[in-house]
Amino acid sequence: MSSPGLAELHLHLYGCLTSDHVLDMLALAERPAWDRYEPSYERVFGRPSPARALVERHRRGDASARAEFRELFVFGEADAGSFARFQAKFDLIAAASVIGLAVHEEEHRAAALAELRQSARVVLDDQRRHGVGYAEQRFFFGHRTPAEFVDEGLRAILEVYAEHHARGGRPIARLAASLPRSNPWHHWEVVQRLALSDLGVALTGVDFCFIEEGHPPKEQRALFSAVRDHNARNPERALSILYHVGESFEDKSLESAVRWVHEAAELGAHRLGHAIALGVDPAAYGEVRRESVAERRDQVLYDLRHAEGLERHGVRVDRPALARELDELDALDRLDALGRRAPPDEVQVVYDDRRRAEVHARQRFAMAAVRAHGAVVEVCPTSNLRIGGLRDPSHHPLRRFLEEQVPVVIASDDPGIFGTTLRDELAWAAAHAGLSAEEHDALAAGAWRYRSERLTGRDR
Repeated sequence: MSSPGLAELHLHLYGCLTSDHVLDMLALAERPAWDRYEPSYERVFGRPSPARALVERHRRGDASARAEFRELFVFGEADAGSFARFQAKFDLIAAASVIGLAVHEEEHRAAALAELRQSARVVLDDQRRHGVGYAEQRFFFGHRTPAEFVDEGLRAILEVYAEHHARGGRPIARLAASLPRSNPWHHWEVVQRLALSDLGVALTGVDFCFIEEGHPPKEQRALFSAVRDHNARNPERALSILYHVGESFEDKSLESAVRWVHEAAELGAHRLGHAIALGVDPAAYGEVRRESVAERRDQVLYDLRHAEGLERHGVRVDRPALARELDELDALDRLDALGRRAPPDEVQVVYDDRRRAEVHARQRFAMAAVRAHGAVVEVCPTSNLRIGGLRDPSHHPLRRFLEEQVPVVIASDDPGIFGTTLRDELAWAAAHAGLSAEEHDALAAGAWRYRSERLTGRDR
């Protein structure tokens, strides 16, 4: 019997496009959207991008342009720690794509749908060559995208998957529709209809990605409930909830970052994207952090609600002091509502050894909760090290996740932009966590158990 191959559970479709694919797209484009890329590149890197010149050299047949373009496109170690640099690299894909034009100009819709179909085919072929036997892709339309174009775009990808499966192609391809955090509802209506259509076999989840700062998990409580209602009514077309959280948390304390991961699992997320806040070494994030007063209020409420569990894990919870602080925060809110006083914008949190040890204990409590809720953490090592800015690999939480028996899968996230493969990610994970060859193989094989279809009960 042939091997089923690797199961890849955290992928963004256009993040899988390699530098070669993107260069070819730019060379063939009649009107590259340079305005979507060049300003952001120059702002972030402090110099003009050579991309246009490289595309022209490629068009003239200069073979050396490919290697130089790859160096420009791949988000490497030198870029680590800057989401702005990552976004500037990703904007090069936006410049090559006609989808941005199609959002606002209907005459570009046909070209955009053709691009989506071709990109889906190219990525499937790349994954097959890299030994992937099952792949869950994600695709995100911005919140300004009209519902009818979201429908057409998702259908285009699903039609490619249907044709691919009809030919018996590998890998098995599945899609999760990424919903806008700011307003998921108009896209959610489209996803529900598609899930119940003939193409819905390959539509297995919804995802929340892009910028997480400013969008606490509690905002999606009603949407999560709607997904559960859909699943109860249509178990054969149930949808998983995939939630990026604890990946980037510059706007909050470490305590709040841990809380967000716990709350996402508590609300019913099946898999948690990245979630490095759940287990990262607190020493990796300096001595001072700031968060909004509203975030601090949520943290106080969390501590009071989970006081017993936190205390069992070694966190000191001063209930009277927290109750007084909550009263003070509520009083500020009331004065602000009356226009009598503007509350302070931020609260400063200072970390000494004692507080870092307490964060470590909070992480243990939250990991136990994630485990109890049955959520799975998607670990994307290269992405975590570069976007998360974990320059010291010893700060990566994978080893802690395994020690605390948190269910994990290893994934590659945006392998095109990061210049990696799932095999590379698994090799790093094994080396970092000190896994034997047998443990490496078990970690890779375990991903098949955490497919969306298994987690929602579609595939029993």
